[in-house]
Amino acid sequence: MGRSRIALLHGLAFIFLVLNLVYGDVSYSIPEEMKRGSVIGNIAKDLGLDLGQLSARKARIDTEDNSMKYCGVNLNTGDLIVQERIDREGLCAKKASCVVKQELVLENPLELHRISIRVQDINDNSPKFKEESLNFEIQESAVKGAHFLLDEAHDGDIGENAVQGYSLQQNDHFKLNVKTKGGGRKYSELVLDKELDREEKQDIMLLLTAFDGGSPQRSGTVVIHVTVQDANDNVPVFSQAVYKASLPENSPLDTLVITVSATDADEGVNGEVSYGFDHVSNENQVFSLNSKTGEVSVSGSIDFEKESSYEMQISAKDGQGLASYATVIIEITDINDNAPVLYLKSLSNPIPENVSPGTEVGI
Repeated sequence: MGRSRIALLHGLAFIFLVLNLVYGDVSYSIPEEMKRGSVIGNIAKDLGLDLGQLSARKARIDTEDNSMKYCGVNLNTGDLIVQERIDREGLCAKKASCVVKQELVLENPLELHRISIRVQDINDNSPKFKEESLNFEIQESAVKGAHFLLDEAHDGDIGENAVQGYSLQQNDHFKLNVKTKGGGRKYSELVLDKELDREEKQDIMLLLTAFDGGSPQRSGTVVIHVTVQDANDNVPVFSQAVYKASLPENSPLDTLVITVSATDADEGVNGEVSYGFDHVSNENQVFSLNSKTGEVSVSGSIDFEKESSYEMQISAKDGQGLASYATVIIEITDINDNAPVLYLKSLSNPIPENVSPGTEVGI
């Protein structure tokens, strides 16, 4: 007989021997996170083993691949007990079925029993959001019904113990739309239910809650911070519809007459106000207007005898061209800047010496 054939026969014999050493399997189902020392079941009874032989045959728990020994055996009672923490999420993550394989080994004769421990999920994890807060920048011009996708909450548990829904704290502008992805995972969307107004409220804080279906129920929250971005929906507004001022004639150049003021509730370019005369007129040659400050100053000759009052239209425009208008009336006051002027009219005819008193001779 050749050496290769002898080796083959020895190998077959070894396999046959091992197969005969493996007896029936036993299975248990337990919840995860049982305390160390908790009894899983009586393996001696379940396998029909003589209790007294456990010590004599050096019964012990082993594993096929030298992995963690989660169990031990009480040689006096035959109980299979929890020896190490059994965390279903750490062992199997999101797998629907989680089974821990252990072995009961006895010696003299060598005997092996496979133990399958099905680990059941308990609701020991709360839904969590990836971020501590969710930040959105939404234009105040956003239309009612606009949708904004929210981050999904994650729960290490499975089935009913995983995320089952979301709720949104009561507020004036948004409602929540909960949807389901493939595989049954839930996610949510913000839905604009009432138009935004940045001038009324620039920042909105919302509280989103994710909850699971366990008992007792667990939940997790995240703050949603909505920053309302400006739209050019406000025109500049003058502080007065009509501005009145009094100015002495002959006032020097650059004399400040009056300052007009307009404000715009928008921000940025939409809220930057510039001033200008509404149309070109003689007043524009007499007065100047600072486009940024709204200051009206003397830029020409002021003469009461020529013009006793001025009326001007001034515009205030924002960066996008929205405008409003105001009237400026300037009354010119007279000063004593003119000497009397004598105009003489007389007769060219000779006057007789005997002219009577009172006879007109000139004007």
